[in-house]
Amino acid sequence: MLKRAMTSTAASYKKRTGHINEQHFAYLIDGDVVGDRTDKTDVIDQSDNTYSVKGGEWWQIFLYGRERFVTNTEFREIGNLADLFIDCIDAFPENRNDYFEDKIYFKKRLQEPMRQLKDEICRPTIFPQLLSKAIFNGNEVGFLSILSKDLSRQDVPLDQKHFHLFSAEDVVRLLSMKLQIENSRARGRGQMDAQKVIFRYSNKNVGEIEIRTDSNVHYKQAKWRFNSPAILSLLQSNFAVIFVENRQTSVYGSAIEYL
Repeated sequence: MLKRAMTSTAASYKKRTGHINEQHFAYLIDGDVVGDRTDKTDVIDQSDNTYSVKGGEWWQIFLYGRERFVTNTEFREIGNLADLFIDCIDAFPENRNDYFEDKIYFKKRLQEPMRQLKDEICRPTIFPQLLSKAIFNGNEVGFLSILSKDLSRQDVPLDQKHFHLFSAEDVVRLLSMKLQIENSRARGRGQMDAQKVIFRYSNKNVGEIEIRTDSNVHYKQAKWRFNSPAILSLLQSNFAVIFVENRQTSVYGSAIEYL
């Protein structure tokens, strides 16, 4: 099946939905939505706890171009990850039309750096650092607030929403222990191995890193996403929980000590 980029209308709807969910969560915890959209923090409460709010079917962990990996000092301090992301991006030509003229050639060019990227992420000390940086920007964000897929729509009223709260520490520790990291495999005609880094749990793909070629706007950008229902289920099944009725939230694991 041909993969197509999200339309501008769909992207706009998704962004508006995310803003609404952030506003609803902030209201429930008597907090404020953070105005700077370049940060990972979406909401801050009256005790200065910081939250990243996620919902929907897929979470976009990041969408970064080459320059981010060249200039971001924190990424450059995580093993050899930054240079390997750059190598994956540089496997493709500057002009997207050149890519379409010989896709097989450029997909073959991607295979070796993508395999090396997978191997680097698999290193025990590297994956936790990458998760912390990519999801929480290191120490910037303290907690992850997740709204389940079925409650993430714009038409779901505030009084029907319920958020699940986890500490950044628990999320990084659990995902780094439980997720298997592999390269993608060709599944059909025209596909090739090692075009992505795949994250798996319980024999299912729950996340992926790829270099986008499906959009003029985002051509040659590295995209990392996680499947929201799968990751929420994994987190829920591994931590004790308490229900905070007046805030329509469930608090898990070590987050209980802070909230």
